[in-house]
Amino acid sequence: MIKIRPHHILCMKAYIGKGYSKEFNKNMENVICKLKDDSKEVEIVFGLDDICEKCPYNMGNGICKTQDKVNCIDSKIIGYFDIEEGKYKYNDLKKKVLLNLDEEKFDNICENCEWYSVTNCKKLILEDNI
Repeated sequence: MIKIRPHHILCMKAYIGKGYSKEFNKNMENVICKLKDDSKEVEIVFGLDDICEKCPYNMGNGICKTQDKVNCIDSKIIGYFDIEEGKYKYNDLKKKVLLNLDEEKFDNICENCEWYSVTNCKKLILEDNI
């Protein structure tokens, strides 16, 4: 079962082939490919997930170099969309988040992300919410 942290629902939707490294990109594309089948079950985790596996901020032993920042982003997703740790059908999870996301929520959630000003996440996510 694929494990994802809450904010990665948005990251996967906005992913355009840019990332921290070739290894990270390959892993992200692999996870996204596995989730093309929207009926696939995923597990929401409040910590390192399958996408974090190849992230350079993954310090090992379940520790992220930017843990406080990503915990804050995850907390906002959890609060806005009433998400808990556990299993979800990926399509249900996407609907729960993306159909209830607006520009104000997006800005509040993502404003401290380093990718916020690098990519056009907002347009990619809000233009076509599912």
